[in-house]
Amino acid sequence: MKILLNHISVLFLGGYYQGDMILPDEILRGAPHRPLWQRWPSGIIPYDMTPSISLNHSLLIVDAMRRMENLTRVGSRSCITFRPKTDLDEIFITIRNGTGCSAHVGYLQDYELNRTVTLMHTSNGTCMRTGIIQHELLHVLGFFHEQSRPDRDEYVSIQWENIINGTEFNFQKYTWEDIDTLMIPYDYGSVMHYQANAFSSNGLPTIIATKNSSAVLGQRIGMGPSDILEVQRYYGCVPMPSSTAMRTSTILMSSTIFIETALILFLSCAFSL
Repeated sequence: MKILLNHISVLFLGGYYQGDMILPDEILRGAPHRPLWQRWPSGIIPYDMTPSISLNHSLLIVDAMRRMENLTRVGSRSCITFRPKTDLDEIFITIRNGTGCSAHVGYLQDYELNRTVTLMHTSNGTCMRTGIIQHELLHVLGFFHEQSRPDRDEYVSIQWENIINGTEFNFQKYTWEDIDTLMIPYDYGSVMHYQANAFSSNGLPTIIATKNSSAVLGQRIGMGPSDILEVQRYYGCVPMPSSTAMRTSTILMSSTIFIETALILFLSCAFSL
């Protein structure tokens, strides 16, 4: 019997750090390093699309890029720009069909690194969904998984007994020295969050939301409000808030996230009909 992979599980087929993140060997060994989340200069990301990507899928990928550009634009100012590479571009990403869904994290100018974004499409599974494509491109922009934030234990509980033996490292929590949350609250609805049963050995949840039991974890519809704001702040399109403003924005962001989650649930039900 052929077992079809769902469009979330293919994220973990590449065998990389936390399933889909490509990092230099020296960083994985724990060697001293510059911050991992290096920005792409001027927010410009050159790319090369290999012939392994079909025309229809290349159009889908470019559409996902344009959506990211439009969502993060502030007025007439573009925060990020994806464009085809030229002969002058020494550092660029190569987008290909392969095994699983994966991408490197950040610009990483000082490292010899395979800057490949792999987006699998086979009869057994596909990464060719707008939300999955944006998830991988957010890694490229320098962003990590939401559930590994230093403050994650305040919002989720990791169910270690349900995790496949040998894959526990995928739930490693970052330190404040490794990660800058950009003063943005934890977001269950982030496109960068694992789904509830990621790396499950028995089908039971490996991640449980502790502050909102009805929260949808691991949506792959597309960038959520916090994902958009992270890109805008990190690439300097909007200023960081003061601590006073942060208290207010936390309340507003929580309300926005609730509305976004409700929309995700509505769309999921609509598409299942």
